[in-house]
Amino acid sequence: MRWVVFAVCLAASASGQLSAQEVGEAIVDATIGEWLIASEDGSVGCHILGKDKTIGGRVVTEGKTCEAPWHDEIAAWDFSDPGIVLRDAARKQLVGFQEQEGGPWRTPLDVSPVIYFIPQPGSMDRIPTAKDAYGKWVLSDKRGKPLCHLSLLETVSKRLDDASAVQLGKDCAASVRKTKIDAWQIA
Repeated sequence: MRWVVFAVCLAASASGQLSAQEVGEAIVDATIGEWLIASEDGSVGCHILGKDKTIGGRVVTEGKTCEAPWHDEIAAWDFSDPGIVLRDAARKQLVGFQEQEGGPWRTPLDVSPVIYFIPQPGSMDRIPTAKDAYGKWVLSDKRGKPLCHLSLLETVSKRLDDASAVQLGKDCAASVRKTKIDAWQIA
């Protein structure tokens, strides 16, 4: 009998018919706060937050200006496959986000355009693009002391095909020069 139950559970999980287990309140509490939903194209995103339970998950309220094309449809968020999902009032999944190790939550790799879900965005209202980063920058230590003036260039790196070139200023500290920084990219 146990083998029959195991086989049914295995078949149901393989077909995606078993729902995710209820997530504990400690995890929900750790997830609560302001989030930014924004596209990789650099367009203005949407700040949302919410904790109260509702049909389809947890209530979503918009924070600052929200320009995502489907923002009027967002009614709830929930933990579900692929990780965190946003749902409409009919509980239909609008978009799902996967947690990225060392980076923000994002839509699955097969979804285009990429949409990011960023916790505690502060004043950030869009995803930075390479065009936003070109130009002169100052590399500083954690106390704010300048270590090097550098330029992020639009030209392709001589060493990496998928990165742009960096030009170091003449004032760079030896510790910076030793790293041989010569390329940059937004990943």
